[in-house]
Amino acid sequence: MRDRARARERLHQRRVRNNRSYDDTKFETERAWLVYKNVTSSRNIIPERRVLISDFANELLGDVIERNKWETFVATPRVAYVEIVKEFYANIHDNLDNPEHPQYQQVYMRGQYIPFSPLAILRYYELDNTETDILQAPNTNLQEVVTSICQGIEHWPDGSSTLNYKCLLPQVRTLDKMVSANILPTTHTSTVTMERARLLHWLQTKTLNIGNYIFTNVLHIRNNRRCLAFPSLITGLCEMYGINLSHEITRVKRTMQIDRIGIRSSEVHMTRNSERSTQGPVGGQSNVLGETEPAQDDPMAEDLYQSVTEPTLASISHELHQWRNSNAELKAHIREIREDQVQEVESRRREHVALSTQMTQLLGYFSLYPPPPPQ
Repeated sequence: MRDRARARERLHQRRVRNNRSYDDTKFETERAWLVYKNVTSSRNIIPERRVLISDFANELLGDVIERNKWETFVATPRVAYVEIVKEFYANIHDNLDNPEHPQYQQVYMRGQYIPFSPLAILRYYELDNTETDILQAPNTNLQEVVTSICQGIEHWPDGSSTLNYKCLLPQVRTLDKMVSANILPTTHTSTVTMERARLLHWLQTKTLNIGNYIFTNVLHIRNNRRCLAFPSLITGLCEMYGINLSHEITRVKRTMQIDRIGIRSSEVHMTRNSERSTQGPVGGQSNVLGETEPAQDDPMAEDLYQSVTEPTLASISHELHQWRNSNAELKAHIREIREDQVQEVESRRREHVALSTQMTQLLGYFSLYPPPPPQ
């Protein structure tokens, strides 16, 4: 009787599911499915980036990581899956931050609700729940922000909501690389918004409750149709709370880690692009790498250029020397193999000649002295 009742219940659930226009194992409501279909399925995803902490040990970025104990936060991101991330953002309901709602700080994922809260985020990154949070602090005066993070300007540009990236201090630029990838993800890194500028100013001397900040930022991303962010965090939370990921195929493409060489290369690239747009091509000759050399009257660009190209050329020269040595060794090895093969062929030829001579002699002997016929 129990087996029949269970079979009838499964049949009923299957009929209900077939009558629906969406997969209820992936989406909590039809509205979530429509959000996925019309919004999140077409959005791009900004992956987190690893920070090579050893490259910034005595700089502002290293101090910020050490002060906030973010060693696990900026470590190598785990593998993230595209469908998991897009379904997660589609299933975020409007009452996620409403304490009176039954699914407060819970998101429906693959047939179950998983916790998504500041505490869950901190637990995933193995961080402490600190009370210091920029979201609870008063808005910092923009004049104070500009004074602490900028060079060459004295006040925020009138009538503008953004700041040129080149106005930032060199050590703040490095910090901004991490912020624009792991805290306030954005693809517009050539400009700095007021929110990002205030965050950069805050991180110079204070700690940040990354759980609250990311939680609020995820809600902001979902409601403002920006690029989807924090894919490794979302995938890791799903796995931590029992979601089966073994059937996922499409992974989120990773980006390069944040290290010293990458920072210098991006600085040179941005400097050249800005100069070309205002003055035309910079420099008249090309170097070995096929790149245009920086202008001679720009010491900053020249220093950055030398710091990047000199190690690169030295590395290429070293690799070329190793290749030549290995190529000579390979040729010598081929000659040895060929000599061995020639000797082996010659030995076999001599054996064949000797055997042929013996057979000829035997045939001549039997022709002269045929064996007697059998009795």
